[in-house]
Amino acid sequence: MSALPAAPHRDSLLRIDCEGAALVGLLSEPAAASMADMPPADTGVLLIVGGPQYRVGSHRQFTLLGRALAATGLPCLRLDHRGMGDAEGEQRGFDQLDADIAAALDAWQRERPALRRVVLWGLCDAASAALLYVHRRRDARIAGLCLANPWVRTEASLARTQVRHYYLDRLRQPAFWRKLLSGRVGLGAVRELLGKLAQGRAAPAGTATPADAAAADRRHYTEQMADGLRAFGGPVLLILSGDDYVAKEFLDRCRDGGPAWRGLLGRPGLRREDLPDADHTFSTAAWRAQVERLTAAFVRDVPAAT
Repeated sequence: MSALPAAPHRDSLLRIDCEGAALVGLLSEPAAASMADMPPADTGVLLIVGGPQYRVGSHRQFTLLGRALAATGLPCLRLDHRGMGDAEGEQRGFDQLDADIAAALDAWQRERPALRRVVLWGLCDAASAALLYVHRRRDARIAGLCLANPWVRTEASLARTQVRHYYLDRLRQPAFWRKLLSGRVGLGAVRELLGKLAQGRAAPAGTATPADAAAADRRHYTEQMADGLRAFGGPVLLILSGDDYVAKEFLDRCRDGGPAWRGLLGRPGLRREDLPDADHTFSTAAWRAQVERLTAAFVRDVPAAT
């Protein structure tokens, strides 16, 4: 699949104040000549960067995504949240980004008053941050969510995923049993499998989300994510990589995560796109082009502001 057509775009720096700390945002928009032929955009994409990494992303994926969206007429803002890249402040986890996201939206609207609707885009724990934000803030500006390989990991969930998608596959292979019976697979490997089975049977972690002034909900972050996905009223694009344990864990959570997760993949307005061969970060040009096209088409279909 070819990449989105190359078209003029421009990048500009957006300075963002977040509770006294200066954040850095890069705003990618259609070039000035293109903007003259169209009204100011009322919809944009806020690309939340997970971590720990900064606004460029691995193999420049966020820079390229932002510019590709701008080339289709969709402005895209990507930022360094507090403690990352060129931003001030102490580093914080993905479950503590509510204030950073809200500050970015406020600054963007001040800079571009025509902006009324924003789609949040996140990969891995940035997708989790997007769901936590809509759950806690109920921000009316958020018109849609693009979630790529959302992060729902606990020690137990990782163990269950490894058992289901790695160890059970090995147990089905005659070569494994030949090696075991011949002594070429040591007892250590067997003990490792038994340990994973025990971990996978453990109850989900109940540790609370770290303190955040905006977070009154003290449940485990995965339960808050599920509530955010269930209650969000806008459309959702879910992109899942086939060659990725994080995506497999997410699907396992949707199937086995209890009442909070039951039926979420079938919620109204959710569109699921599977990239069977893609890795976690969509590292090839072909996979990146698929993500760009899926995102651009999804954002263009987001209902108009009322």
